[in-house]
Amino acid sequence: MDALPAQSLDHLRCLLVLRQAPVGPRDHADQLAELRGFMEHVTLKDLAQTLKAQIAALARLKAKLAGEVLKRIAACEDLAARHALLKSLPGIGPIVAACLVVRMPELGQMQRGQAAALLGVAPFDRDSGQMKGHRFIAGGRKRPRRLIYLSALAAKRHDPALKAFAQRLADNGKPPKLIVVAVMRKLIEAANLVLARAKPWTKTAAA
Repeated sequence: MDALPAQSLDHLRCLLVLRQAPVGPRDHADQLAELRGFMEHVTLKDLAQTLKAQIAALARLKAKLAGEVLKRIAACEDLAARHALLKSLPGIGPIVAACLVVRMPELGQMQRGQAAALLGVAPFDRDSGQMKGHRFIAGGRKRPRRLIYLSALAAKRHDPALKAFAQRLADNGKPPKLIVVAVMRKLIEAANLVLARAKPWTKTAAA
């Protein structure tokens, strides 16, 4: 595919940063989760109303920023084409696809394994002492990885091929966290593949 418009991507990155902008050490999603959890233990009516207002305001802000990102992607032919291709993948919805379009513009131009390394889910060796034989993941792009993690959880439950893949790993004694990371690798490598081929993913291709 053609080179992506750098100015458009820079603007979209700013919008995504705002959508996940930290207030103190937490981002909007963490704040919403924390406020909703706190609400379960609030009995004072006036405090409950204040918390509900804060939750609603944060939710509206996230929705507004997400809508702006999706609107701007749709207005750019190249970005819209990439977004549509990524949404064909199991577990990848509009927001995750938008994050990949904006934060991983290299997708579609990398060799096998490079996309997983860029995301931070490629295994590497650290053979020393008692750690010999163990494999680890490290580094990579934190925000896309967080969303791909959520996509992997959904995909391994609902996509037949990835569900079977995850079950094979479980049958071989692999721990749940390792299984999710393996599905994440599958998804990000598939994202690179669909963009390189400029063809949507199919269930046949996933088998």
